[in-house]
Amino acid sequence: MTEAARKSFADRALDLDHRILASIVFVVIALLILMPISIPFPVSEYGQNFYDFVQEIPPGETVGFMLSDTPSTRPQLESASVLSLVMMFEKNCKIVFWQDEFMGPPIFRDYIALTEAKLGRKLEYGVEYADLGYIAGEETGAAAFLKDMRLVTGGKDALGNNLDDLPIMNGINSGGDFKYGFFNVACRCTEPMYVRQWQMPYGTKVASINCAMDLPAITLYLATGQIAGTANGLLGSAEIEYLTGNLGVAYGQTLAVSFGGAYFTILVFLGNIFFFIARAGGRRE
Repeated sequence: MTEAARKSFADRALDLDHRILASIVFVVIALLILMPISIPFPVSEYGQNFYDFVQEIPPGETVGFMLSDTPSTRPQLESASVLSLVMMFEKNCKIVFWQDEFMGPPIFRDYIALTEAKLGRKLEYGVEYADLGYIAGEETGAAAFLKDMRLVTGGKDALGNNLDDLPIMNGINSGGDFKYGFFNVACRCTEPMYVRQWQMPYGTKVASINCAMDLPAITLYLATGQIAGTANGLLGSAEIEYLTGNLGVAYGQTLAVSFGGAYFTILVFLGNIFFFIARAGGRRE
């Protein structure tokens, strides 16, 4: 009998080529990301509140949306941003956009294209949405803009159109003209700025889309209800994908992390069992 034939199952398991184990986890993670499967998924209170906030907005409402994602945070926040827009446009809401980050405008245009692709139609500019462009000046700029949009923009949108010529801007000139608002602030911890300059002075109900590291900056405002909810990082995007039934990369990545952790936990557990079985059988390595 050969040496290989004399080996017990535990011995053969312990001697398994590590490249096989690594290949298995690679395949599992890749499949979960590219082809996510729907399984029971715990949704955080933050994510549920954000979803409920979007659902609460009445059909036809005009909403303010400061959308300033960045290339580094886009993988986390894209799904939450786009699906929020889809949910609102599906009930004929109108959305006025602006950006407070110089990298925001091109990403905003990408998000509009992705939203149109999910809706299966073109959005009518000036009627369903408008882009007021990049607003510089951080908190000073935000305060001035939310007080008088036409003054700060010179009465023009990002494309050079007169705001008074856009039907969507009829009756819209300050933060107080929106009952509902959103801000995608990437990882800049500027959510409190919008509480100070938008929610508090005008009473607008607001929600945040931000990366996970910003959560400590807004926990107090979430507790007081000044920020109604947050799509918090990659998990927040995964939660919105799950709640809307639009499973995508964010949900797949979240599953992959969970299943990857479970896979390695199982390997450690089985490795210890096989080690002691093999040792009891005389193995000393």
